[in-house]
Amino acid sequence: MRRLFKDAILPVAVAVALAFVIQAAVAKPYEIPTGSMVPTIQNDDRIIANRVIYRIRDIERGDIIVFNPTESARRSCGETQGNIPFVKRVIGLGGDRVEVRDKKTFVNGEEFVVERAVEPNYEMSWSQVPEGQLLVLGDNRAGSCDSHQWSPDPFVPEDEVIGQAEVTYWPPNSLKFLE
Repeated sequence: MRRLFKDAILPVAVAVALAFVIQAAVAKPYEIPTGSMVPTIQNDDRIIANRVIYRIRDIERGDIIVFNPTESARRSCGETQGNIPFVKRVIGLGGDRVEVRDKKTFVNGEEFVVERAVEPNYEMSWSQVPEGQLLVLGDNRAGSCDSHQWSPDPFVPEDEVIGQAEVTYWPPNSLKFLE
């Protein structure tokens, strides 16, 4: 019995404990329930979020982030369960001016291009993203519930960011690093 514990049960227990520690502190999987990030991330894909990266560097424009939605975001998107994180792309940082017009996205007057993003079918303008806040849009600009729909507060506080979406791992044919 002692040998069974030492050779089988103990290693399995250590592996399970390490998996929980890694998930809690370093990387966490999430299932994507909507098509808001199509074509970059498909509906029902599973991703891994890096929970450490923003302790090492600042959030950058273009990052795909996982975050806790604000009350405005939950209400505007019809989300009744407040504990489901959202996944969107950072478009505006504190101090930025963001505008969507002519099916293009502009940040501080310069076009901000996300390869393969779906063109927006709306026009919006934000005079300035407040410091410590982010403006986020889905890559499926025409079909994403994101900052352009969240009222009265279209911004995400930086301290609500859980991590950066790094990789799509499921289904296996969707395996890729996100950019």
